Amino acid sequence: MPMKKTVIGITIGDPAGIGAEIAAKYALNQPEDVETVFIGYRFIMEDAFRNILKTEMPDIRIIEPDEKMEFPIDYGKIKGEYGKASMLFVEKAVKMAQSGEIDAIVTCPINKKSIQLGGYSFPGHTEFLGYLTDTKDFSMLLVGDKVRTLLATTHVPLCNLTAKLDEHTVLTAIRNAHNAGRFFCKGTPRIAVLGLNPHAGDNGALGDEEQYIIAPAIEQAVKEGINAGGPYPADSLFPKVLKGEFDFVVCMYHDQGMIPVKMESFGNAVNVTLNLPIIRTSVDHGTAFDIAGKNTAAPSSLFRAVQVAKEMVINARSA
Repeated sequence: MPMKKTVIGITIGDPAGIGAEIAAKYALNQPEDVETVFIGYRFIMEDAFRNILKTEMPDIRIIEPDEKMEFPIDYGKIKGEYGKASMLFVEKAVKMAQSGEIDAIVTCPINKKSIQLGGYSFPGHTEFLGYLTDTKDFSMLLVGDKVRTLLATTHVPLCNLTAKLDEHTVLTAIRNAHNAGRFFCKGTPRIAVLGLNPHAGDNGALGDEEQYIIAPAIEQAVKEGINAGGPYPADSLFPKVLKGEFDFVVCMYHDQGMIPVKMESFGNAVNVTLNLPIIRTSVDHGTAFDIAGKNTAAPSSLFRAVQVAKEMVINARSA
């Protein structure tokens, strides 16, 4: 009996961005080992094929949100209706994943300002997915070729960071990294935890968050049987990661985790939301308004996001 194909739902993202374009390019060359469902308005996908790729739309399965919207597509523009539509796509995908209609969600990019204008107060996909699935302790994981970074905090301005960072936040990230091992590792995952300050605080000379927040979280994780170490200085750890000494790196803030992955694997990296009751991956780039509608967007990250989602589904089934 042939193995059942993994069913992936791709949300097409902000209508003014490159989401529909890369989804259309994926549709023309989609892999045979997955079944793909595109989640968004049909007229947006039709426009991408007709006006961007200059070709006919193949016979693809498109699922629209329950709430119908119609609007002209003005590429590269921030509009509330575009933000609302992109969030309706995500909401529909989550419902399908929860009901078992699809095995995983892969999201194309949304625009944070547009979703705010559309009436949503969430800073991004990750927080909205947590809300939709009633999940509190979720984490953002970036998957590169050899580097995997997990963020203790996500879309937090640096001026507010220390107010958001506490032992529970760091411990949650470490636990989620450990639990992600079933998706990505054969054995117990090896987890490195970064410091917040230069030189990991240098024994308190450059900040004490390492001593009073990060180190206690690591100690508790070790007591729970988690293979975690640190806090390590961020500027010297990643060469060791590239050599394969660690499976996951827990980072304290957004750019601390994003930069090394994108330096190593830009265009081929994947964003994963951990600790949800569903599997979700995403491309590693934004809406790219500057090139939207010009047929220059590369779909490589979308192909990789689908591949990672498929592998997560298969590994979760066999765990």
